[in-house]
Amino acid sequence: MSLLTIERNFLKLPEVATALRLSEVRTIQRTIANAKKKKFEQSLALSQHVQSAFEWFKSEDGRAKFSEEGIVWTAEDFGLKVFGWQRSFFYKMLRVASLPSEVVERYSAQADEQGEDAQRSIEELLSYAKQVEEGSEEGGTGERPQIILSLVFNHPDGKTTIKINDAGQVKISGENIREAIQLLTSSINLQ
Repeated sequence: MSLLTIERNFLKLPEVATALRLSEVRTIQRTIANAKKKKFEQSLALSQHVQSAFEWFKSEDGRAKFSEEGIVWTAEDFGLKVFGWQRSFFYKMLRVASLPSEVVERYSAQADEQGEDAQRSIEELLSYAKQVEEGSEEGGTGERPQIILSLVFNHPDGKTTIKINDAGQVKISGENIREAIQLLTSSINLQ
């Protein structure tokens, strides 16, 4: 988020910072960001256990044990009855478990660079891995273009983000694009 100089100075005033409880707010925001990162890391660890369990399920020993007990499950039954997941998420977790560690590390490093606003999810990781696999990232090298400009517009109707990478690509998400651009252009004093 970009603040005007006057806004930054205003928020630094001791009586404003105290009235807005900015220290406490920032502490809680960091705690939430750390919790999101921890949840993602736990999901990665969970995916490894899911893969191991599924391998046993498919093994001769696993099949023999199921047969011995008179139970016949499909892979989808296994995902739903053991983990409580629908087919789609179960297979996503299996795909995550089989990703090369360097892809996961690069994805995590990229999210770390984005700071507290980073979105970490199984779906985003799989999308990133697909881009790497297809070589659709800049130059086909598997390196994702770096974000060189990121703007966030917090509107009462929802957040709008504008990101520009070093390849000149613009990614916009949100509903209030026109208002965000108007605010930006009216705030810039071009000389």
